[in-house]
Amino acid sequence: MTSTPGTTVVDAPAVDDRVLLGQAERLHTARLMAEADLLVVAAKYADAHPPADDEDTVATDRRFSRDEVGFATWGLPEVSAAAIAELAARLRLSTGAGRSLVGHALQLRHRLPQAWTLVQSYDLPPITARKLAHLTQDCSPAAAKFVDSQVAAVAGKITIGQVERLVTAAILQHDPEHPEHAKLAGTHDPRGVWIRHRRDGSGLTELSATLDVFDGLALDAILNVGARELAGHTGLKDLEHQPLRAYALGDLARRQPSLDFTQPTSPIAVDHGPGSAIVLGDDRDIPPVTRPSKPITLHLHLSADALTPDTGNTTHGRACVGRIENTGEPVSGTRIREWLGDPAAKITIRPVIHADELIHTDAYEIPDRLTRQITTSELTCVFPWCDKPAVRCDLDHTIPHNHGGPTSTDNLAPLCRHHHRLKTHTHWRYTRLDPPSERRLDQRSAASPVDHGPVYVWTSPYGYHYRRDRHGTTAIDWPPGGSPPSDPTGA
Repeated sequence: MTSTPGTTVVDAPAVDDRVLLGQAERLHTARLMAEADLLVVAAKYADAHPPADDEDTVATDRRFSRDEVGFATWGLPEVSAAAIAELAARLRLSTGAGRSLVGHALQLRHRLPQAWTLVQSYDLPPITARKLAHLTQDCSPAAAKFVDSQVAAVAGKITIGQVERLVTAAILQHDPEHPEHAKLAGTHDPRGVWIRHRRDGSGLTELSATLDVFDGLALDAILNVGARELAGHTGLKDLEHQPLRAYALGDLARRQPSLDFTQPTSPIAVDHGPGSAIVLGDDRDIPPVTRPSKPITLHLHLSADALTPDTGNTTHGRACVGRIENTGEPVSGTRIREWLGDPAAKITIRPVIHADELIHTDAYEIPDRLTRQITTSELTCVFPWCDKPAVRCDLDHTIPHNHGGPTSTDNLAPLCRHHHRLKTHTHWRYTRLDPPSERRLDQRSAASPVDHGPVYVWTSPYGYHYRRDRHGTTAIDWPPGGSPPSDPTGA
């Protein structure tokens, strides 16, 4: 026991570091073995579930996109899409993650047999094996065979970085038709502009670009000029140089929509001090580009409180947060107020479409107002563990329209294209249960119960049940073998 004036501290009992290290090693080994066994089980499960018909196929012939399928085309068996969704749901994974697991297992077993043997004997870490399967999914049989033999020679020693370099070498030496071959060989034009919208609620976008040196120097120079001009503006004068360059780039994008790309570029002289200048531009012929027919519109969803300056950015003690419909990401009320305060912004305010309002039409086609209501109240596909944004999903009639199901608020749900096909062509089924009205969230009271919105109870082909609401997915009959509760809503 350690004592100081006014305090008494009881020392923690001594722990032998070797004991903790031993426990960590045993747990790590058990985890690796379990992950290897899971790959083996996934391969066996795939063998047991060939597609029931063409609509139930997770294809190996790229009939669907690479991102959706997630595994290779070279000699792999077709697998039931419904069965993969079943497996993924039992593992609490998205369907995409389930396809990835099965695809990696099949890729290893059929195209990387030596690596597969090492996985089964626990001599190749599953994380390395899955990375190997992922990187070789587009490789030719010759390139895959080369990689497999090289990995087998150094199993247990090779790192993921070495695997990446090995696959690169295999593509260069054995696979000239590979999609990445030209890029790796240096014959691919690397120029491009990449934009990524951040998901941290900041309302910011990250941009990276690879440009011709002439264009890069010209952009660098014009952004410096713009930053110097903006530095004198009220509200921006205290910003540092880089934020001002970012403002200048945004201004360039907004205010220069009518640049004439049908004419050759003029040389641009950039002054670098007395006696020196760099001349940019080479009068290249640039083909005409189609101009946007209208300005870009940013769709924002937020409460009226978020726009009131005297709320201190909070409502009932909670931070005001809005949502960008274009990207599906949250954004702070402060950032939205900055956007709306921009004199160049053109603002259109639409009436709120309440989630509880019943919108109905006798037609099969879904009107825009009803579409907006569904996609703003249900933000993602409602299949278990799926997170595809609702704005990119199909709207499914829960009760089919040809069976009497109405085109209305209480009979529509967003399903991504893959899960829409599963619901239509396989034995995956779901029921919508609307919670009692007293459970609805009263926005004026912070003490009100949480609004789960509509509850979707899914039944898999094997009879397992999953509860999906706006807050996520719950496996009702977990652990496996349990029976579903009498009240699937969990009320």
